[in-house]
Amino acid sequence: MKSVRQFFFSMHRICGFLISLLFLMWFITGLVLIYHPFPNVTQQQLNEKKEVLAGSFPDIEACLASVAIHPEEVRSVRLRSFQGQPQFTVQTKDKTETFCADTTQRPEPVTFGVIEQIAKQWVDAPVAKIDTLHDRDQWIMYTRYLDKMPIYKFRYADADKHQLYIASRTGQVQQFTTRTSRLWGWAGAIPHKLYFPFIRKHTELWVNILTALGVLALITSLTGIYVGIYAFYKRYKTRKILESPYKKGCYHRHHIIGIVFGFFLAGWAFSGAMAMQRIPQWIIKTHGEYRTGSSKFRGKKLPLSAYQLDYRDLIAAYPDIKEIEWSHFRDIPVYNIIAGDATYSIDASGKHPEKLFLPAEQIEKAVRALHETDMYQLTLINEYEEYYLSRKGIAPLPVYKVTVDNADESLYYIEPETGDFKYLNRSRKAKKWIFSALHYFQIKWLVERPLLWTICIWTACLGGALVSLTGVWLGIGYFRRKIK
Repeated sequence: MKSVRQFFFSMHRICGFLISLLFLMWFITGLVLIYHPFPNVTQQQLNEKKEVLAGSFPDIEACLASVAIHPEEVRSVRLRSFQGQPQFTVQTKDKTETFCADTTQRPEPVTFGVIEQIAKQWVDAPVAKIDTLHDRDQWIMYTRYLDKMPIYKFRYADADKHQLYIASRTGQVQQFTTRTSRLWGWAGAIPHKLYFPFIRKHTELWVNILTALGVLALITSLTGIYVGIYAFYKRYKTRKILESPYKKGCYHRHHIIGIVFGFFLAGWAFSGAMAMQRIPQWIIKTHGEYRTGSSKFRGKKLPLSAYQLDYRDLIAAYPDIKEIEWSHFRDIPVYNIIAGDATYSIDASGKHPEKLFLPAEQIEKAVRALHETDMYQLTLINEYEEYYLSRKGIAPLPVYKVTVDNADESLYYIEPETGDFKYLNRSRKAKKWIFSALHYFQIKWLVERPLLWTICIWTACLGGALVSLTGVWLGIGYFRRKIK
């Protein structure tokens, strides 16, 4: 027992300094991250800059016939305006064709002059410098940017020091930052999540480093709890007084604050270690990944003849319409549109434009396609639940809630206005508690009380920072003594 105790003391002393530095950084940057996430161009910004559809448009089937595409071969259709040209993008099994809606000719190629015009529309300021990126940099690190290369990076000579990233082949904006958003990124998301390109670009390495640091932090926290409790026990055993045996200021503060916040530190470390990991199958077995069958969930594509609402009536009904996408949900044809800076789903089964609201029978068909023999219960809910939460209130309501009686305890939340859904099973429900609840207090009772949530998260983070700060100071003193 004595050797085990000595091991715990040694582990806490050796790992404590490094982990205290990391914990101190994580708590400070975590508070920043709550209010300033990693900068990114928003969908609303992208929608605002899209061109409005204007002019006269042909019948869709006649247009397809003119470019030798049979309607039965069509898998998806999208209409948008780019470079002043209304363009259809049609995908079939074998190819994707883009052609002008009015002339059926191929659109003009995206030149650097076109890219410059797009850049001028985003920021009314002179361009100080243009870089051509063939590899990802600090603000475009994710793998989704790889097939967009090369990307032009525009640096503007304005007060906000805007930077705009545009894909050279498509003219699509990939990222948009300001000096302020970049500074907040460096103060929050980048150090907190180790968003450094030399690490983040190697996803597996990045995940392994985060997991290893989380495990090391968990070990340090648990050994610290043991050491702290044992110190109280030893003191009480000898003097029958429940007090800290450490009298020096920093030792005393580290001991007391560590006991108070130690379990929070351990929970935070555990949730951080599990952030990028799945719960092992030997702990919670997953019998079926039902959400992967999105096409099966939504049903087979509908023929263009099923769209009773002519897409040209949408253009007349929405003067600021910018994009139309042919979609569907089970038996209902749907137009997904962008109008102004917002997106809508329009029911195309009637003659007049009406926003989509899926009836319960269509949801039942979707669920039955995945769960043929399982019993289920469907309800329409108008308030957030433990597994369907939004701290900022941006998740849509009402939604259909479907609970399935199967081995995975499958649970769906389905948006009636879009058909989009969130799927959970036993493993995902557990992950909610392991990560979301432990890491940033995503608990319904707290989320419904924003002031209390704020007090709790700030108290926990500042308390953890104090434990870490005293740990760093003690570590410095320990190494000074060793050097002497």
